[in-house]
Amino acid sequence: MTTSTTAPELLDIPARDLLTVDGTGGPETDGFGRAIRALFAVRAALGGTGDVPLEGTYTQGDDLHGFDLDAPDGWHWRLAVPAPSASAAAVATAAERFGAPVHLRRSRAQRVARVLHVGPYSAERPALAALYGFVAAQGLVPTDGHTEVYLSDPATVPAEQLRTYLQVPVMMVR
Repeated sequence: MTTSTTAPELLDIPARDLLTVDGTGGPETDGFGRAIRALFAVRAALGGTGDVPLEGTYTQGDDLHGFDLDAPDGWHWRLAVPAPSASAAAVATAAERFGAPVHLRRSRAQRVARVLHVGPYSAERPALAALYGFVAAQGLVPTDGHTEVYLSDPATVPAEQLRTYLQVPVMMVR
């Protein structure tokens, strides 16, 4: 198995509207798959066009550094895709049609530390360690769980070639 990681970097992400679904457990669960299908179905029903990346923000317990890749049963996740221009009422109507708990949320602008991981999701541990090491070396602290921005479709791309941004929102230690 071959993996690679780019050097971590800091960037600012503007506030934006997202379609989201919250859940628990690992990506192998039925709920995770249903959430993904619901997000893209609602997005399409609202007129969303183009290929957009899926994002997943993951936490586990109260320790933002304590995320355990080997214990997905304890994961809490929020899956998201960029929202087309739509009202909360339109999202609720579309979500109801699909029987899905999709919500419209406005994310806040934030500074993130980010690294590109190339390879299977199961091999992200060194990339996450590099990301959190970079955060500490910059005198920053995470303010929430880490987010994975999936740039490749695992249904069509071999695991060794999957491209995923791993990022974490940060702030200066005071």
